[in-house]
Amino acid sequence: MATTTDAPLAAAERLAHAYGDAWNAHDIETIMSLHAPGMTFHLHVEGFEEAATPEAVRGQFEAIFAAWPDLHFATTRLHVAPELVVHEFTINGTLAAPWPIEGGAAQPTGRRIAFDGVDVLPLRDGLVARKDTYLDGLAYRAGLLEG
Repeated sequence: MATTTDAPLAAAERLAHAYGDAWNAHDIETIMSLHAPGMTFHLHVEGFEEAATPEAVRGQFEAIFAAWPDLHFATTRLHVAPELVVHEFTINGTLAAPWPIEGGAAQPTGRRIAFDGVDVLPLRDGLVARKDTYLDGLAYRAGLLEG
């Protein structure tokens, strides 16, 4: 039987799974509904600034889905605490539009690539308060720049 002290942990785990499922479904409405007011997003790669308004966050997420129409996250490890989720994953996808890299843009090749990453998701009131995404820079660049 779960105790009341287990409830925040169980809620955070449900949120982590719902958020991951929404990302893999490219369901922008569900993703946005799982964000706390004032949520910010930072994809820590060149060409991306921190998004600090709901419109900017949505815009970056929509750009990601447009450029990577088959984007999928395969969880390798999931660490859950009542106020923090750390999601380790492998990203698979095919670039379908120019993508900023090294002061220019990687061009679509039709080749599916994969690289590892991690999301650090502090939670507030049971919702994602911030999303910091870090990628394996060497594999990311190699996948985008190798022809």
